[in-house]
Amino acid sequence: MAEREFRLLTRAELTELYKTHMERDFPEAELKSLPRLLGLMDRGGYEPYGLFQDGELAAYALYWRVGEEPYVMLDYFAVVPEGRNKGTGSALLREMLERFCQNGGGVFGEVEIPDTGDEEVDALRRRRLGFYARAGLRQAGFRTKIFGVPFLVLRYGPEISDEALMGIARALYWDGVGDPALYEKNVLIPYDPEAV
Repeated sequence: MAEREFRLLTRAELTELYKTHMERDFPEAELKSLPRLLGLMDRGGYEPYGLFQDGELAAYALYWRVGEEPYVMLDYFAVVPEGRNKGTGSALLREMLERFCQNGGGVFGEVEIPDTGDEEVDALRRRRLGFYARAGLRQAGFRTKIFGVPFLVLRYGPEISDEALMGIARALYWDGVGDPALYEKNVLIPYDPEAV
């Protein structure tokens, strides 16, 4: 049986993860810069976790929090290519949801909307939504648009109003962007495509 370890990553491990996996696993438009992630981590607002099997990284999940808010944001989540379709992602997600949903806590995240018109891209996005739905995450009653990318918002945990969850999301991005003009131009919470 494979030896499994789940733990918080160091700055050096996050740097290696970013260069080796994240730049490959996520579109450039959705990927925060490495200096931004390290800065958030240094301030205590960013928690990168890795799931290791026999000493090798199998999957990773990066969480973002603001202050003592009960809900944390699942910012990035991926399984390394060698571990895909083996239940690794489901195992990590279950462990993470259990960890963050204690004492009234919850988890939310953003997933790309499957409406690009490109069937291959949209099929991948639908599979991703299905994966999260099977884990028990449900759609919130609002969407976001962050730096030009529209997202569905998913959540898991104790009941929280859309207004409260939007407040947490706004606080995270306000802290993460750091520039009021850049925030106002690029962070739309909620996002209504009909109103644009």
